[in-house]
Amino acid sequence: EDISQWIAAGNGVLQSDVQPGDVKYYDVNHDGVINDKDKVNLGNGMPDFTYGFTIGFDWKGLDFGVTANGMAGNDIVQSYRNVGNKTANYTTEVLSRWTGEGTSNYYPRVTESNINWQFSDLFIHDGDFLRISNITLGYDFVKLLKTNILSQARLYLQVQNAFTFTKYNGMDPEVGYGVNSWASGVDLGYYPRPRTFLIGVNLKF
Repeated sequence: EDISQWIAAGNGVLQSDVQPGDVKYYDVNHDGVINDKDKVNLGNGMPDFTYGFTIGFDWKGLDFGVTANGMAGNDIVQSYRNVGNKTANYTTEVLSRWTGEGTSNYYPRVTESNINWQFSDLFIHDGDFLRISNITLGYDFVKLLKTNILSQARLYLQVQNAFTFTKYNGMDPEVGYGVNSWASGVDLGYYPRPRTFLIGVNLKF
């Protein structure tokens, strides 16, 4: 019954042959037809502002530093979620798709047609994030060595890409598209940046 009512309300190009588990598109202009006239702007890939900060201290040879950066007010398009591309790999989210009554009411059924993969807010997500990009802890042992040869003998531990705080459910909220800054905010499913642990020594003579 619900499907019949939805078909009756949407005879446009985006809602033909609708089946249980398909996406329901909103009739924005309330003309009883779902078509291109119902398309609206869905967010902005450009952040309202970007920010960053550094915190550090140095005390009796011990040093500690934290570097962070983030964005706020931007949206991300999860382009890689479009399963209309039959040659692409999909995330495990597709395993939670609609498969029958009582299953997912968010991820639609997988179908050969493109009825569920017209561009919509299904692909739009909040892109705000705060990334702790670097944490460094070091200690200068030169005074303990009691030598005139070295002016510094610093041992340090460093973590790069330590933590990311975000509501974004993709692999990395800090995304872009090629070198075009006007196309930022498009997530093509690139492999996320790794977390790296480093141990190093700074020697000064």
